[in-house]
This record gives sequence, structure tokens and C-alpha cells, in this order.
Amino acid sequence: MNYIKEINSFYDWLLYNTLSTGAIALWHALMSINNKAGWADEFTVANLVLQGLTGLSRQGLDKARNVLIQKGLVQYKKGTSNQAGKYKMVRFDSQKVGTVVDTQQNTKEGTKDVECKKVGTEVGTKGTQQESQEGHSSSTLYKLNQTKLNDINTSINTENDALVFDDEFSELAKLYQSAGFEYDGFTPEWIMDSKERYGFEWVKNAILESANQGVRNRTYVNRILNNWKSWGGMKLSTDRSKTQSKNVVAKKTRFHNFESRTDKYTADQLEYVAERKRREHSERMRNQNEAL
Repeated sequence: MNYIKEINSFYDWLLYNTLSTGAIALWHALMSINNKAGWADEFTVANLVLQGLTGLSRQGLDKARNVLIQKGLVQYKKGTSNQAGKYKMVRFDSQKVGTVVDTQQNTKEGTKDVECKKVGTEVGTKGTQQESQEGHSSSTLYKLNQTKLNDINTSINTENDALVFDDEFSELAKLYQSAGFEYDGFTPEWIMDSKERYGFEWVKNAILESANQGVRNRTYVNRILNNWKSWGGMKLSTDRSKTQSKNVVAKKTRFHNFESRTDKYTADQLEYVAERKRREHSERMRNQNEAL
């Protein structure tokens, strides 16, 4: 799919069709996510993600989605259970949505009205020539665009890869919000970039680690990820807590240091020392009784 061409076609279509600002924002959000997913034929995305990108409420999101479906711009399959729904973008370059506005001939106006009004092109011979030239140029740009896109998305060039990508992204987005972090329009891009750089498990644990430490912002999560990278692995506060807990228990034990004090003596020597202590104690008690 040619991203720029689709956006231009979308705004050409808007010249003759009306959409609410919410529906326009949702269309752009879906196009952005589909671009990240390597232009998969179908892709999944959680409602929370779309709400964060568009600023829409859940009710507003449902309304905007229905408008796009009714206008023939998007196809949607509702998810089952806790699964996110599936979306499919209807491409302008293949469907020619809304390009021809009026093809009726008006005999009273003569030959001028025979011409078709086409969105974004001039009417007449000049328009036809220009359209032909632009079509050839667009075809060349389309091929270049596809080549660049294939180079960039070699790791997610199948539908299954895209679905895995979206599932992990949705899980991180839900975790981010449920952990109490502030979700804004920059959050989805940050989650995707962090996941690509550090991996799903690291980002997931970094979010949890930040929340456990009582700091809920992206800057602190980034600091945790950078530290783990420099240390060569994850180091969670829960691991340190377990170690500290064991140390505390050891200190409370009555004979916690017994081994270090007795490892220099044999069993016979220890028995001799114990017997000597008993005799000293008995003699001390006897002396106290005699004094009384």
C-alpha cells in the first residue's frame, strides 16, 4: 500500500463526503497501526490503544468505527472473549472510492457537461494528459515506496507476524494503563519503539518494575531499560527483596553465627569446652549458696 497516496486519496474523498472529526482521527490511527504492522491484510488492535491515539471515549470510538464501516472505508470483525477486534483497511487505489462524482450527460449544456468531474484532476484534455503523466509518476513512486517498505518490514512481512506483533503491543498497552501510567497520544509510538529496541519481555518487566518502585512515567521506564542493557540483563527489585528477606531472617536466628565461631574446633574439643562451662557454672552457683 502506498501510504502517501492513500492519505491524498482520503482527503480527495473528503471533498465530496463528510466525516466527523472522530472518524477522521480513527482512520488516521488505523492507517498508522497498519503501517507499523507491515500493511497486513487484517490486523488486530485493542480499543484502549485506539482511544489513546484518537482521544475518543469508548462510546465515541464505537460511533466513529460504525461511520467508517458504513462509508465503506473500513471492515471490522469483533473479537471473541478478551481478544481485540480485527480491522481491514479498504484501499482507495483498488476500490476507487468516491473518485467519480457525476457521469450524467446534460444535453442542454452541450458537450461541456459530457465530461466527467474527477476528484483532484482538471477537466478536459489538459486534465487527461496531466492525469496520465501523474499516473505514470505515481506508478513509479508506488514501486519505490513498496521497495522501501519491503526493506523496512522484512521481519514482519506476513500476516501471522503482524498478528503476533499486535498481540504483544496490545498486552503492553493494557499493562501500561492498568499499572497506573498516564496514557497519551505519544504512548503507542513509545511502546512500539521500546519493544523493537529491547524486546517484549524487557519492556513488560520494566513497566512492572517502575510501578513497583512507585514511579509511573516513561522516563523512568527508559532509565530502567538502559540500566539493564548496561548491566547485561534484567535486575528486578523483587530479586533484591528476596535476598534481603533471607538476610533478615538469618540475623534473627539465635545461632546464626554459630558455624563461624565453631568451625575451628573438633567435636571432642567442643565437648570439652561445654563440660568446662558446666563445671564453672556449678561452682559459681555453689559459692553463691555458701555466701548466703
